[in-house]
Amino acid sequence: MQCHSKGNHDPSYSLDPNRQAEILFKSIRYSAKLPPTSNHDNKFDTTFDSYYKRAAADYSFINLSKSKDGSYAFLISRPAKSITPMFEGIGGRFKLDENDSLIVYDEVFRTWKMPFNDLVERGGFLYSRMINGEDLTLFYSINAGDKYIEFPDDRFTFDKKLRRWKDHVFDSIQIN
Repeated sequence: MQCHSKGNHDPSYSLDPNRQAEILFKSIRYSAKLPPTSNHDNKFDTTFDSYYKRAAADYSFINLSKSKDGSYAFLISRPAKSITPMFEGIGGRFKLDENDSLIVYDEVFRTWKMPFNDLVERGGFLYSRMINGEDLTLFYSINAGDKYIEFPDDRFTFDKKLRRWKDHVFDSIQIN
């Protein structure tokens, strides 16, 4: 468990809006859908910057707090594809080095699609549990249905080294 500042998890308490936008752009290549014609090997090419800038503009921090070790815990919202306005949440951690490079990026959970107010409430609840080191498995789909956490589940987990979600079914298929 990492110790985070108590109380205020308002993103503006930890970072000003410009700095928040910079962080979102640094992490967007891990959290957003890949641009057409890209793959995980070339997603950092600058030719995709405009795609990622547009994607990052749709993301915003709901909760953010800095721990004593300099890392941050976050809850981010992004629009979900839906007929009615819905949002998804991403909860995790990141850390920057002295050169402002992202040296840690870990997505602890992704929520189901939900109205924004529900995301703030349910996502905030999950965020608090996450920063306090509490068990989130009770809120996985297998236990809570489609109300809280969509991923991870028995098929998808976040690979901290690759900084992306892995599909244990599809990724295990050997294609020759």
